[in-house]
Amino acid sequence: MARSKGWFPRLLAATGRGLLWFVIILVGWWFLSAMFPGLPGPVSAAKSLLGVVKSTSDDLYFWAEEDKLREAAEKVRSTAVDEGGQDTMQSDAERLSGDRRSRMPLRPVQEDSALHAQLTTLSKMPPIGGRRINVLIIGIDSRLSVRDARADALHLVTVNPDSGVVEIMSVPRDTYCDLGYPDTTSFNIIANAKLPGNNRLMQKIGEITKRGTVKYYIEVGFSQAMGILEILGYKDPGKTLQFLRTRKMLAGGDIQRAHNQALFLRQNLIDKFALLTGATGDVIVSAGLNFVTTNLDREFCLGLLYALKEKGFPHHRHDAVRLRLPPQYNIRLKEMMADSATIDHTLQKVERSLGENAMPTRDVANYLRKVSRLARADSARPGQVIHRLSRLVEQRAWLQIPDRAVRTPIRDSMMLMLEQAYRKVGKNDEARRVLASREAEDILLRRENE
Repeated sequence: MARSKGWFPRLLAATGRGLLWFVIILVGWWFLSAMFPGLPGPVSAAKSLLGVVKSTSDDLYFWAEEDKLREAAEKVRSTAVDEGGQDTMQSDAERLSGDRRSRMPLRPVQEDSALHAQLTTLSKMPPIGGRRINVLIIGIDSRLSVRDARADALHLVTVNPDSGVVEIMSVPRDTYCDLGYPDTTSFNIIANAKLPGNNRLMQKIGEITKRGTVKYYIEVGFSQAMGILEILGYKDPGKTLQFLRTRKMLAGGDIQRAHNQALFLRQNLIDKFALLTGATGDVIVSAGLNFVTTNLDREFCLGLLYALKEKGFPHHRHDAVRLRLPPQYNIRLKEMMADSATIDHTLQKVERSLGENAMPTRDVANYLRKVSRLARADSARPGQVIHRLSRLVEQRAWLQIPDRAVRTPIRDSMMLMLEQAYRKVGKNDEARRVLASREAEDILLRRENE
């Protein structure tokens, strides 16, 4: 561990020298490309050099932090549990008697073996086995300022740190689970298991998927999802999110939607994994944990990522990321990737079928300005300011405003008022969390803009 002592000054100095040489080389290359037209231009050269600088920074980071990363990865592996007997556990739906099934307003399950065979295209290999860690990704259907929310998207990410294999089990929101409501209602679905909190939701997901205990979760709302899409570099986050949330006019309905979301997760996990490791990854992970709602911490996330990196993820095997649905869903699925052509075609189809008002939009900017004016008028009553702003700030409601020049002043005003209100009532920890949240957003969005 002595090697890590004082690593940051050395890393900073080395990175600074690397950037200085990058500038010198880039300027020199500009002159050379002007004299010799056959050479690559400065833009192409810059991209190549930036790759070299990042690689050098990552090498220095791993050199300085290797011991800590290995220790964190080992802690992750020690938390992984082999629950091999889970496949024999019955879910709520499987425990239903024939009489109860006949009284339920549920969509019937198709028993066509030919359709069932379509699911084998999701993965050619058996389900992930051995020791595993489960992380539930929850997309909530939360309206602005509303606290109660259902689980609109559910994806159980199961990681085997020993093999470096990841499985994404997507659970459609209308999947049956017994929540104690009368059988004649349609309330006994997994989406409503979120309402009392995430503990019951994680328990029910473990039963439905038969993947064992679920300890960790990452929760995002509508606004946070918009921000994440922007960070990932999607040119039109609003339209992309509409596509990922669309289930109307799809042959498979919500099941197809769940599969579309899983394809999106798989695509970005493979494409962006390299960015999550090294010095850059440390910054992204640290900021990202303040951007979403989760019970994961920085050390655990870095350890999990390093454990996968040690195995060569995701390129060490063709099935490194497997997609699945719960076994009761026998339906033909399409491979609908979130590319511009597929997004445009799907949304145009929905609009033609459902009309111009199929996907209404809200003037979020004016709504937030109104709430901010009311909060400012209540500045002498910090408790009322907290009541007005806390949920909107938690949701990052301003991220629904595409124009950064418009949303940034709104965001800064809301967060400053909320931070001051927390300090006035003596809730300094909450005030610091608001500040950390703003800094995290600035780091992530500034990185995407650069």
